[in-house]
Parts: sequence; structure tokens; C-alpha cells
Amino acid sequence: MTALPTVPDPDALVAATLACPHVASMSGGLLGEVATYLPGRRVRGIRTRPDGVEVHVIGVFGPSVTEIVSQVRAAVEPLVRGTELTVHVDDLAADLDDPTTKGARSA
Repeated sequence: MTALPTVPDPDALVAATLACPHVASMSGGLLGEVATYLPGRRVRGIRTRPDGVEVHVIGVFGPSVTEIVSQVRAAVEPLVRGTELTVHVDDLAADLDDPTTKGARSA
């Protein structure tokens, strides 16, 4: 008998990801298709597959995409032990209250 693969807890993945200072929010992808479907709800920004886990985020404007990905990986990898992890930075969000980022996003 083959054991079923252990699927990481999507809520724990979201909590670990949102704790990263370089992450503004989770991303549902272009059409909101990136989600894990649980009974009665969706967990946006996390896609679990038999061969791995995808984490989709909207990063904070300023740090490089590489820095954002590294920070998310460091936070999430302990939760997905032995599972392939892919991190996508789908967009960047400027802090519009910060004068150094004003005008960084087009209207």
C-alpha cells in the first residue's frame, strides 16, 4: 500500500508568507485562478499539486524580486519539507503613503 503524499496546510503557508516584510499580500493570479479549494472556501495565492506547491504573492515595491522570493522561500520551506516549492511574484505594490514611492505605480 502506498502512502498518500502529505499536503502542506494552506492556511499555515499563507500565514508564513504574509509574515514576510517584503510581501504586501497574496495574489490570486491574473484571473483569480490561483487558490487551494477547501470545503466551503478558497485559500487565495496557494496552489497545491501532487508534485509541489506554488505560492503567488504581491511584493512590496523596493526590494528586488530575488529578495522577495528568497524571503518567502525561507519562511515557507520548513512547512513544505520534501515538496517542490515555486514562488511567483505576480505584482509589486507601492506604499502610496511613502513619499519615496509616489509615482512608482502608473494610474
